[in-house]
Amino acid sequence: MDFFRSLAIAFSMYSAIPMPQFQWDQKNYEHSFAFFPLVGAGLSAVLYFAYRGLGWLGTDSMAESLILTAIIVIYTGGFHIDGYMDTMDALCSHRSRDEKIRIMKDPHIGAFGVIQLVVLALLMTAGIYELLVRGRFYSLLFAFVVSRALSGVGVCTFKRRDNNTSLIRFETKGSRQFTLTLMFIYVFAVLAISFMSRNSSVIIATLVCVVWLFISKLICEKEFSGISGDTSGYFLCICEAVFVWSVALDTAIRAHI
Repeated sequence: MDFFRSLAIAFSMYSAIPMPQFQWDQKNYEHSFAFFPLVGAGLSAVLYFAYRGLGWLGTDSMAESLILTAIIVIYTGGFHIDGYMDTMDALCSHRSRDEKIRIMKDPHIGAFGVIQLVVLALLMTAGIYELLVRGRFYSLLFAFVVSRALSGVGVCTFKRRDNNTSLIRFETKGSRQFTLTLMFIYVFAVLAISFMSRNSSVIIATLVCVVWLFISKLICEKEFSGISGDTSGYFLCICEAVFVWSVALDTAIRAHI
């Protein structure tokens, strides 16, 4: 029962899928984050069936890429995009550290956040389009597990800005280690599946996302004195775009060799 409670909490927190309502306790709440990548796997399943349905309808690749991008936003309820916009608002302000933190906490939407969201949406849609026309759609499905597993690694190990962030809190060291271990298992599972299926593009994309994880760590520590709920959304959104374009570019380069 605890397993299903934690799983339901994960989906209710990080997706727009309706879940049964019940009283949360601290143990279930902490363990729910261990299932964060499974929320990404759920998104991959939704995208898979949407792709098959669109193919049956005979839609072209551009329409499919736009619809699939929209599904990503709808599935998550914009949860991570909110953090991405708040963080980009702060980063693009080029103010002092304290002022950036104030801007990031401001509930109002800033112009920089909107502009950067448009940029992200265009890049993500273009990347998905490239994968579709090159016959690499199935590689896309790994992106949402990898991004959430690496985000979990950051939440478990990186310095936090303060104790008032929206990041999940681990009351015991054991809960943190349990979650961190599962995050590594998710990543290694993706790498193992990709290796066995000889999908080297996914392996390369995952490694590039690991590099982005540590780059984002340096950015957050320099600009905000540590990570927060908003910066985790910022990392995840960019991580998915990085994954998609890593696969697309690797495929394009191989085609010209």
